[in-house]
Amino acid sequence: MMEIVIDDGVVKSLSRCSVLLVDDDKFMHEMLTLFLQNTEYLLTSASSAKNAMRMILSNPPDIVITDAMMPGESGFSLIEKMKTYEISVDIPVILWTILEQADGSVMDATGKADILMHKPFYRGNILENLERARALIVTRVSEKEFTFSID
Repeated sequence: MMEIVIDDGVVKSLSRCSVLLVDDDKFMHEMLTLFLQNTEYLLTSASSAKNAMRMILSNPPDIVITDAMMPGESGFSLIEKMKTYEISVDIPVILWTILEQADGSVMDATGKADILMHKPFYRGNILENLERARALIVTRVSEKEFTFSID
C-alpha cells in the first residue's frame, strides 16, 4: 500500500485511486467502467465540464480523465478552470481526443494536460497512463516538501 504523509499528519492513501471521467459519450463511460473493473481505480463520471467542476470542488478525485471536445464547455476549458483553484491545481489530468496536429501528435490547445491520449485506445493504454498519473501525484506531493512512504 502506498501512502503520502503530509506534514500535519494527514495521510493520503493511494492504494485505491479515485478517477473522474468527464465525457459526453455514454459509451466511453461504459467502456472505462469495464476497463477498470477489478483494478485499484475507483471510477466516478460526469457528462459535462460544468458538472465535473462541481464534483472536483466538492470532493476532489486523485486523477481526472477528460475528453477534449464536448458540447458546451470543452475539456480544454475544464483544465484551465482546474488550474485556477488550489484544491485542484495539482490533480493529474489525462486528456483524450481525436484532434491531431499536422505531425499526427495529439493536440492540446492549452498545454496544461499532464498526459495526452489519442482515441481510439486500448485497455493497456488506459492502465499505463493511469499509472503515469499516479506517479505524478507522488511527485507533486514530494515537491511540496511533504514526505511519502510505501508500506
